[in-house]
Amino acid sequence: MRRLCLLVLLCSALLGCSDNTDDLRIGSNRWLGYGPLYIADDLRWLEPSGFRLLEYPSTSGVLRAFRNGMLDAALLTVDETLRLMANGHDLEILLITNISAGADVIYAMPPLREPADLRGKRIGVEDSALGAFFLARVLDRAGLQRDELHVISLPVQEHRSAMQEGRLDAVITFASEGPALQALGARRLMDSRDLPNEIIDVLVVDRERVSPQARRRLQALWHESLARWRQSPDYIDGVLMRRLGLNAETLRLTREGLLMGDLALNRQFYEGGQLFKRLQWTHDYQLQRTLLTSPLDYRRLLDCGAASC
Repeated sequence: MRRLCLLVLLCSALLGCSDNTDDLRIGSNRWLGYGPLYIADDLRWLEPSGFRLLEYPSTSGVLRAFRNGMLDAALLTVDETLRLMANGHDLEILLITNISAGADVIYAMPPLREPADLRGKRIGVEDSALGAFFLARVLDRAGLQRDELHVISLPVQEHRSAMQEGRLDAVITFASEGPALQALGARRLMDSRDLPNEIIDVLVVDRERVSPQARRRLQALWHESLARWRQSPDYIDGVLMRRLGLNAETLRLTREGLLMGDLALNRQFYEGGQLFKRLQWTHDYQLQRTLLTSPLDYRRLLDCGAASC
């Protein structure tokens, strides 16, 4: 029955039953965990559904565009969503897109072997996005304070060249960068498997700009696109490699480190209250580490009629 409802919603969307004159703009960086929306875009499902996917080179660009009123929805991590909420946006988390279980990594050059070796070293991180949260958790594991190392804020796409030029000793980046960094001699110090269920990516919308009907269409599109990926993995993998600039190896490495947000995972985390508990923990942790400057009404991020709040 749930599958049938999704199909009905999707068919309505594809027939052009949009309640907005202008397309709703969804911001994303090139991340495999957001693959289902890239699939929907490639299959030309988005435009007739009233949506438009806008790609940015980094999450920092997505956050900046949202703050500037250029986006109606975005694909972000929970920690990034909270920091965006702090700018006064009335946001709702529609669904979990993926959970990182090895896809986010800190790589370091020899002789660094463990997080504690980072003391006094230069670490590259996209400090305005997930990287700030990941770095704080690495420092927890290392028993270090931020001022005990040199943090260099760099977008992810510049990490590899900075390591190659000897400007960095370590980077917080994606598993897909692993082969190139390991070719330089870098090794993994820690990854998101050491932080189970802490890095959760979500699809968020601005309630003032996206109607309840459009939210349901967007949820249906996500789940139908993910189902298409699983039905035709070879074809869809090719689409995603082309769209995201991956090869077969880097796609495999990233996918192995992701739990995708299908209906079962979303049901488990919403109905079991796990998403709310993780949201609460992330909010309190970011306050403690001054990644947030003041408390937020984070319960607003969830539709508490559908989630255990």
